[in-house]
Amino acid sequence: MARVEQSRREWERFEREDQPAFARWMAATFGSLLTRLRDLEARMHEKESLVTMVEMETMLTGDSPQRAYERIMKSRANPPPEVEAGQDREQTSAPPGDEESERPETPEEQREAFEEVLRLFMGIDPSELNPAEYDRMFRDFKQKVFEDPGREDVPFPARPTRAPPPKDARVKELYRALVRRLHPDSRADNDPTVSALWHDVQDAYQAGNLDRLEMLLALTDLQSNQTGPQTSLSQLKAALAELNRSLRALQKSLRAARREHAWNFARTSDHSDLRERVRGELQSSEAELQDRLNHLEQVLALMSAPPGGRRRRPRRAERFQEDLFF
Repeated sequence: MARVEQSRREWERFEREDQPAFARWMAATFGSLLTRLRDLEARMHEKESLVTMVEMETMLTGDSPQRAYERIMKSRANPPPEVEAGQDREQTSAPPGDEESERPETPEEQREAFEEVLRLFMGIDPSELNPAEYDRMFRDFKQKVFEDPGREDVPFPARPTRAPPPKDARVKELYRALVRRLHPDSRADNDPTVSALWHDVQDAYQAGNLDRLEMLLALTDLQSNQTGPQTSLSQLKAALAELNRSLRALQKSLRAARREHAWNFARTSDHSDLRERVRGELQSSEAELQDRLNHLEQVLALMSAPPGGRRRRPRRAERFQEDLFF
């Protein structure tokens, strides 16, 4: 428990102190460089998207990249006019009488329509319904859909409801004991551990999970030093397993956090070495993005060149276009 609490304090310090302070320092120190990086990324993604569209158009139509590029650019320059919602409904709505002509007539077609409604709109597999429930819902469906065609608002058949699992006396007893210990109104502190336990208790009670409630009770006994003869060995083992899971998850997060530049940033006053490391990484990223952007521009220049005036494309652009080709 002490190791879990120490790891939790380290993680909370990293989230509340180190990360915000590092973000403010980055914005103040490398604001212009970060802006250039965002601009390069946006331009690179835009050109990558255009190259991919040309490649897809070439594969689907069999045209040359130049024709595909020209067609896509014309489509971008002259987008189709937007259709208003009312006009769209008028154009897509079927003529009067078509609905009646497509209405299932035979019992087999009606049954197929009923099972399709169950699968698509209600998420029910018809094979999972017992015969009596299936017949009842099918009769209700036929009466409301096929025997009353003039009705506009046709409700779906009611989905069978399953009664919640019964909660035995032991589950209720454990729940009352845990509520007395963890209820927010009965505690003056705002401990996140207690808050997490409170939500776990609610979930376990709703599911009727007796074993988890026993474990949570033992865990609260450990935290309040109230273990005694009423705490069984199995409860203590379950509480220990829960603590070990929490510790492993926290340690994994901390290992990843220690590899970030923000780790211990708020506790360090001299950031000169870190400034040079971060500057080198950002400049390296900028050079890489610029290089990829140049390759994309070369590929697009080849795609937009007229067929008669094409020149031999550079080998680097050729390799890059092959990488982008699906």
